[in-house]
Amino acid sequence: MRTVEARRPIDAAEVLRAIKTRRVVRDFTAQPLPEDAIHEILVAGRWAATGGNRRIHRFLVVQDPAKIHLVRSVAPGIYSNPAAIIFICVDRDLARGENVQVDRDSVVLIDVGTAAQNMLLAAHALGIGACPASSFSRAGVSGVLGLPEIAIPEFVLLLGWPVSQPSQMAIHPKSRVRVEDLTYWEEWGRQS
Repeated sequence: MRTVEARRPIDAAEVLRAIKTRRVVRDFTAQPLPEDAIHEILVAGRWAATGGNRRIHRFLVVQDPAKIHLVRSVAPGIYSNPAAIIFICVDRDLARGENVQVDRDSVVLIDVGTAAQNMLLAAHALGIGACPASSFSRAGVSGVLGLPEIAIPEFVLLLGWPVSQPSQMAIHPKSRVRVEDLTYWEEWGRQS
């Protein structure tokens, strides 16, 4: 049953502002994050669109500083000390049950990406800094965290209170990318 909140109109300007102002935060304070804030970020990941409404990924939250330190040893992309890390993992057994070929079906990574983007936006809305880390050893993370063979870590999301507010990117006017620079209309190469 849908809730009234889900049917209430949303403020498009606020959603677009959140999208435009979200920035990667790489420096975090040592202050822990409240469990309810992490839960809200996980809820946002759960509400992400998925191909065929198949939910073959799972989230693993790590807050233990010792485990985070071990993860950092196998993840050169993590050079700060986040208060929490969320791993988005694909479950091979769930994938098999849904007839998804993990190594061949691109929807797997699209689903991970939509969950990650929702989580990044939720963290931003809560005032929590967030940073994706793409440089990590899947085997190393699996070993450090004792993941079963069915769990494939596909995405690493670092979370914590920002040391300072992220600034708006200073972009030289000539290097600014506009949506018009990225978009073709009706046929490849045709811009409006």
